[in-house]
Amino acid sequence: METIDEVIARAMERGSRAVSREPMAIGARFDATARRLFIELAGNVVLSIPADQLGFPPGADLSEVRVEGGGFDLYFPAIDEGAFVPDLARAAIEHRLAA
Repeated sequence: METIDEVIARAMERGSRAVSREPMAIGARFDATARRLFIELAGNVVLSIPADQLGFPPGADLSEVRVEGGGFDLYFPAIDEGAFVPDLARAAIEHRLAA
């Protein structure tokens, strides 16, 4: 059985690898008129995702969005929900979130 120190060391290593190869948000905003979420990624890339493709209830209040988790997570306090940035980026690139 692993010790807690070994578990933590393994988790830290996975985190270090993720930082070097996964997309990370440096900013995010929701445009209520266009009903689109704009995510600014490190590397000067901006994703635009239609609100209805995010998997939240229709009409959900997404007006306040925060980048958390070192750029890996988006948090929407009004609905107490989050989204994992690498998953959103992959889905957008694979055209699953296109509209």
